[in-house]
Amino acid sequence: MAMFASGNAVPPWLGETQQFCESAHITIMGWGPNLLSVEAKSPQRARQIASQLAPLGFHMIENDADTYAGILNLSPNPAGLRAQMPGFDIGRRPLGDSLEPLIWAFCSVLVIPGLDPAMPSRYWEGLPFGILALGLFFWEATRVWGWRLALTPDAVHVRRFFRWATIPWREIRAVEMVYHGKRQERVVLQLEGKKRESLGTFSCEFAKELRNRLREEAGWRSQAAE
Repeated sequence: MAMFASGNAVPPWLGETQQFCESAHITIMGWGPNLLSVEAKSPQRARQIASQLAPLGFHMIENDADTYAGILNLSPNPAGLRAQMPGFDIGRRPLGDSLEPLIWAFCSVLVIPGLDPAMPSRYWEGLPFGILALGLFFWEATRVWGWRLALTPDAVHVRRFFRWATIPWREIRAVEMVYHGKRQERVVLQLEGKKRESLGTFSCEFAKELRNRLREEAGWRSQAAE
């Protein structure tokens, strides 16, 4: 995730930040218009540096790959940084997930007698499985197509089964991923008072992107509120 400047205009914060990092023995590895990358060889060191640079207006950008590589990314403008970075639209499920209900719809058409004229009518053989497939179609359609996510300055708004719920940022203590079977993960919010709120179950790639984005958002909003 580290971004290195090449021929770009020098951001106004760079001079002061370089002086501070030199005095604080913080090694700058690269910078961009809205990003500062520094060396942090452990999570503890990353938190220490983030705390030192917070008074200068920098917010920690969490990324598992960078943490593993010993890099800490910070930004004075997280919103501007996100606009520059390609990524998922976390407000909607990916296309692959959205197609899952159609599989069950197709199965029900194949096995329920009379729905597919090309298939021989075997009432007692096909009807039970057809009804099951049709039920799973409605369940998956409601679960998958009824899901949305919206982030506002005050809260996370999540729609599950076509019903909206609002979770204020101030109540979020952690964002976790919980294993939910082959190639699937559940994204869970740890709230104050030891409460837990599941945002849903997703493909692993989308779940990881969603978790990282929510951690990033919650982190810099927490710093801004201090």
